[in-house]
Amino acid sequence: MTPRPPLNGAAVHVGRLPWRHDSVVCLLFRGERPVLVRHRSRGWEFPGGHAEPGEGIEETARREAREEAGADLGEVHVDGYYVLAGGHTTVVTHAQLAARRPLDGAFETEDVAEFDVLPADSELSWDDGVYAHLLRVLGLPGAP
Repeated sequence: MTPRPPLNGAAVHVGRLPWRHDSVVCLLFRGERPVLVRHRSRGWEFPGGHAEPGEGIEETARREAREEAGADLGEVHVDGYYVLAGGHTTVVTHAQLAARRPLDGAFETEDVAEFDVLPADSELSWDDGVYAHLLRVLGLPGAP
């Protein structure tokens, strides 16, 4: 069997932004604890998704966190981006959870939870190790 490349071939770029992006992810925290959402068909993940037309990075992060986690964010920090092996480009942000409302069932999230460390790769939506790598490189808490 051919070994899988590190991060499944994803390239992570910290401290700069791409000339274009497909989506935004928000590494969400309550204090030192990562806050993840459980997608109905994929598993645990940080809130994020595609940008709406004319929407900026911070606006996308705030909207996705509100839709998927019922979360209002504190200050949003833009950290960089990653490009998956297939070319999909995601801007990485992080923020503290300022407030949270119950989920209304309108989106694909079925649960929201805080963790001491990220769940095992087998419980995450993607087992490429990108989340753990980002937490380590950015000096954020919660990396296994």
